[in-house]
Amino acid sequence: MLRKRLPIALVLLYTSIASAETLTVAGGKTIRSSTTEHDSYRAEVNFNWKPEIWSHGSWGLSLNHAFSGMTFRDENTVNAISWAPNLILAAREKNGIHPYLQLGFGVAYLSDDKFESEPEKHPMYQLDGTTDMGSHWQFESSLAVGLRIDSFSIRAKIYHYSNADLADENEGMDVAEFGVSYRF
Repeated sequence: MLRKRLPIALVLLYTSIASAETLTVAGGKTIRSSTTEHDSYRAEVNFNWKPEIWSHGSWGLSLNHAFSGMTFRDENTVNAISWAPNLILAAREKNGIHPYLQLGFGVAYLSDDKFESEPEKHPMYQLDGTTDMGSHWQFESSLAVGLRIDSFSIRAKIYHYSNADLADENEGMDVAEFGVSYRF
């Protein structure tokens, strides 16, 4: 059954990336969670939604949506997918070197609702080395600052994951990452 579905999934992935505006690869680390420190790896594709919702002089505000696949690794591995609309304030000029600011809010699905680390790796914590997210479904909010250089860009981005107290547990987690993007 998997052999029959894999070609379909690959075609869908290829057509999605082919119509994407930007492809980003990024890596980082959890920076605030109860007791865990996971490495983070992300692949993200961005699509135009509203290319220009506001402009003033050489600056413009656009709305896109991002689809991400990521993995978090330490004692356990947690995979995730997310979708988030993003507001991007950037120079309207596409050539040259320009800064940008990005703000996003969306949803994520985690393969596991617990992140685990060895407690002895974190001597400042007296807890069990587990961050309990309370649910597989999470809200994802993000803030990025970046520099666009022609078709490439670099960014620093902070993510916050939380279930907004919709589950009994809601320890939440923050991730800091650095990414490199290519604009098609």
